[in-house]
Amino acid sequence: MAFVTVARFSGISEGQSRRIEVGGEEIALWKVGGRVYAVSNVCAHEHFSMMHQGILKGCMVSCPMHGWTYSLETGRCITGEGRLRTYRVRVEGDDVAIEEPGPAW
Repeated sequence: MAFVTVARFSGISEGQSRRIEVGGEEIALWKVGGRVYAVSNVCAHEHFSMMHQGILKGCMVSCPMHGWTYSLETGRCITGEGRLRTYRVRVEGDDVAIEEPGPAW
């Protein structure tokens, strides 16, 4: 599995997100509790690309459009069906790398 560097750890504020694109996939990076999570930026409900603007509560993020809430750890929706795709993250020094997106599951 290949990883690609996408951000600087120091460049992502705690409790904040960043929208990136890797291999044609929109991804939201979130820093929570000193850990970086990477999930699809596209909500599974209405397919809006706004998860990076979501409302964060702990390790849960709610889509700002209709409030569907997902776990950043698993991608599972806790307020409906569906899930966000998650990506493995590696932090080495100040570099944040995620696994390269492959075919959707």
